[in-house]
Amino acid sequence: MNKLRYLALLAAVAVVSCVTINIYFPAEEVRGAADKIVNEVWGERAGEAVPAEPPQGEPSSFLRLGPATAYAAQDINVSTPEIRALREAMKARATALFPYLDGGQVGVGHDGLLKLRTIDGLDLKSRGEATRLVEAENSDRQRLYGEIARANGFPDQAAEVQAVFAESWRAQAAPGWLLEDESGGWTKK
Repeated sequence: MNKLRYLALLAAVAVVSCVTINIYFPAEEVRGAADKIVNEVWGERAGEAVPAEPPQGEPSSFLRLGPATAYAAQDINVSTPEIRALREAMKARATALFPYLDGGQVGVGHDGLLKLRTIDGLDLKSRGEATRLVEAENSDRQRLYGEIARANGFPDQAAEVQAVFAESWRAQAAPGWLLEDESGGWTKK
């Protein structure tokens, strides 16, 4: 009879202490890294970033019965040599891009990539420079997203990293810069 009580108590403890661990795409951590990188690249020209709300979990209570859910937090690694090199290249290129962003020839696309909107008002040399800068910037941004995803163990989720960065690029764009909406229209920030 004593063994039966012991087994019943052990079963009750096992049920109460069940924990489900969800490994998820760390969007909030990536958002923090994105805000930091965008601010570093655009420096003082960046607008005010909107702080993200932390994810709301279930209320915690040690008296609650049944399985609980624990979320595995992940620190985002943005300090690999490749990521540092990409950040520095983008930072160095930013001052050359600002006149085109200010003038409206280049805008920030809904996907977070830069778009050459118009060549009006640009001489032949400036047209070539704007095109070269946009292509180099977009190439580095795509490589950055892939490298962040790879360095953090979710290489198949570079598109999710890009979506988080797109929000940050758009949120930190300077007033007066053009932003593309989902339908392809352009508005000034």
